[in-house]
Amino acid sequence: MRLNNLVQAVSLAGSLAVCTASCTPAVGTGAQGQAISPVFAHGADYAFERMRAVRTVRDAFDQGPITLVAYVYRPLKLDRHEVVLYSHGSTAGYAVSPMEPRAPERSVIQFFTSRGYTVVAPMRRGVSESSGTYREECPVQSGGCTLAENTALFDPGLQEAVLDSSAVIDQIIVGNLVPPEAKIVLSGVSRGGFLSLVLAGERPDAVKGVVNFVGGWFSSSEQSRTELKVKRLELQQRRLAVAAAKARADTLWIYADRDPFYNETTNRELFRAFKDAGGKGEYFFVRSHFLASGHDVAGDRALWESEVDGFLKRLP
Repeated sequence: MRLNNLVQAVSLAGSLAVCTASCTPAVGTGAQGQAISPVFAHGADYAFERMRAVRTVRDAFDQGPITLVAYVYRPLKLDRHEVVLYSHGSTAGYAVSPMEPRAPERSVIQFFTSRGYTVVAPMRRGVSESSGTYREECPVQSGGCTLAENTALFDPGLQEAVLDSSAVIDQIIVGNLVPPEAKIVLSGVSRGGFLSLVLAGERPDAVKGVVNFVGGWFSSSEQSRTELKVKRLELQQRRLAVAAAKARADTLWIYADRDPFYNETTNRELFRAFKDAGGKGEYFFVRSHFLASGHDVAGDRALWESEVDGFLKRLP
């Protein structure tokens, strides 16, 4: 039996204190997962395959074509012929190897495929089965580089992630899994959530919604000088503002208490930067849960599925 989980939702309709859809102030409510549809009695009913995109890279690390492998989960029933592009997180400064598999959380796959969405999960350059050199961060955890050096990789690393994702959209999704005129939903966890928000600005004509799980490019908990922490926050705020000014999609930001990587103050500041630049969306915070870490909130669909269901139904 699932336990109720206290959540708090705040609308982004103009300020953090505006009413929810029912025009009552946001308060803690009970959240319980919906029963799985009888046609998905075993929790999943989808076909899995690997698909590949190629892009050419010419820099100090790679010369020539690299192959980007995407894990594709297609619903066998209730197929609505729509796609969710799901972006993986970081290695946390090589706390895990980039070569390790980065499949989406099973709860995320089950949630979207049981509602008829095809989930496409690209492995970015140098990650898992994709070729090329991993460029998003350096091995700070082992002392192979400093936090300052890792911070300096923000712009080139993010640009690499955008190029990888765009290659998958253009070669695997558009005109193949969905018609050329169709719009897709973006989602992702941690760094992948941040990337999804940026992609909404890079590809405004292709995106109709973003579900961001605990999004952020840099952890806000690392021990570093105050000026470096400020710089890391400003870099993220600046890039979100650029994305928000161009994006037209609605966004849903999902965070949870007791996240060792992203504190609530930083999360709100990132959200505010997006909103102040014209971004649309909602902020949803899981105040009480039984996870070992709030950063793992995507792994428990009971904490967010009602909210995401409502969000998806409101999309064009």
